[in-house]
Amino acid sequence: MRSTASIVALVLSFGSNGIFASPYPRQACAVKSQRKAWESLTDAEKKAYIDADLCLMKAPPMAGVPGAQNVWDELQYTHAAQADYVHNVGAFLPFHRYYVTLHQTLLSSVCGYTGPLPYWNEPLNVGALDEASIFDTVVGFGGDGTGSSRCITDGPFVNTTLRIQEDLSTSEYCISRGLNDRSFNNAVQTNVDRCLNMATFTDAWNCIEASPHSAGHGGVNGVMVNVKLSPGDPVFYLHHGYIDKLWWDWEALKLPARLTEGMLSSLPLLVSSKANFPRIIGGNNTARGKNDPAFVNYFGDNGSITTLNHVLSSHDLVPNATIADVMDIGGDYVCAEFV
Repeated sequence: MRSTASIVALVLSFGSNGIFASPYPRQACAVKSQRKAWESLTDAEKKAYIDADLCLMKAPPMAGVPGAQNVWDELQYTHAAQADYVHNVGAFLPFHRYYVTLHQTLLSSVCGYTGPLPYWNEPLNVGALDEASIFDTVVGFGGDGTGSSRCITDGPFVNTTLRIQEDLSTSEYCISRGLNDRSFNNAVQTNVDRCLNMATFTDAWNCIEASPHSAGHGGVNGVMVNVKLSPGDPVFYLHHGYIDKLWWDWEALKLPARLTEGMLSSLPLLVSSKANFPRIIGGNNTARGKNDPAFVNYFGDNGSITTLNHVLSSHDLVPNATIADVMDIGGDYVCAEFV
């Protein structure tokens, strides 16, 4: 088992390559990638997407993550190492938008995927989770788990081996699921509407994280209920694609104000950590009172409150970004649209 200190050191190493350097060059958003509901994809589009995920599970590791055997391991590690600092905090929604975009970038750059990025339209399946097309055994992600281990036994990911553990060590285990309609009930459309009607970022974020977000993880169960390791199940990315859509739907109700939530709108993309920016009205930048100065410096907030300058990192799978970069889903960094 790794010690807490060693895990902290690993997380801090994410930003060791100059997180406060000048902004790295980016191409302007010329053609937006499309994000579509899984339920609207053709069978051919579904197969192409699943094949790309399978490709990431075979692609050689590229970021030097300890114990990783493929890019999929590195993706899971990136989430596991930072999980305590990207949940129940102001950066929850921005980090996961960055993380979903990271997954999309790797699908394209590593595996040549050019199709739409799907999300799971979860309210459609409330009350009949096992009938959801996402769990189809032929053109979906396979069905429920079985036995005491709850390992999945059908579908394209049936033989997938996961490795990353909560303490960032490695040992092999399966993709497990335990579909639970009762837990999934919070994905109901009335809860979604309640979140979208929230007036402030703080209230919208808390509502989305507590209801639709928790429903997706609890409904799928298995590895998906492990806060750190949930990206091991490829359904994670469709779930968080949907959560990101909910946040964008909320932002889009009041543009451009909600791209900054009351902050200056002309902030540079990446600046010195010494800058004194106003906060995002979204709470502390570390969970459970973990306001360690090392993490405050790493995140670039110049304090314990999440700001637009907050650094988002992926252990060098892609360059670091900031919350300011990802606030506009149609901006140069994410460059996407929901259709």
